[in-house]
Amino acid sequence: MKNTMDYMAGSTAIQIITTGKKIKVVNVEKKKRKRRMIRSALIGLTTAAITVGSCFYVVTMQNTETMLDRQVYSLRGEIDELQKENSRLQKEYENKELDYEEIMEKAQELGMRFPTKAQVLTYHFGKSTAVRVH
Repeated sequence: MKNTMDYMAGSTAIQIITTGKKIKVVNVEKKKRKRRMIRSALIGLTTAAITVGSCFYVVTMQNTETMLDRQVYSLRGEIDELQKENSRLQKEYENKELDYEEIMEKAQELGMRFPTKAQVLTYHFGKSTAVRVH
């Protein structure tokens, strides 16, 4: 069982703590000062750690931004090259003449045939009174 007794020895406050097996005499003022020093040191260390961590974070973010800017610059160059190539190929495609014989050969390879006379239907109609829009 732990017992604590407070005393004043002159102008010094002391505390006697008994735990059953041993007796401990503590100078209360020194203990308070020591706690304040430890608390101040912990606050200082915590502040320093947060400051250093935030500095590293800022540097990392700036490095990432720089790397992304470089990638954007190189990708813009690639986009310009691809647009030039695309416009060149577009002009080449527009200037290319159609080869109807090649189209006919490809259609026959794919199984397309001309319709027979039985498949062709013709319609005859007289004059209409319907309004035609052109």
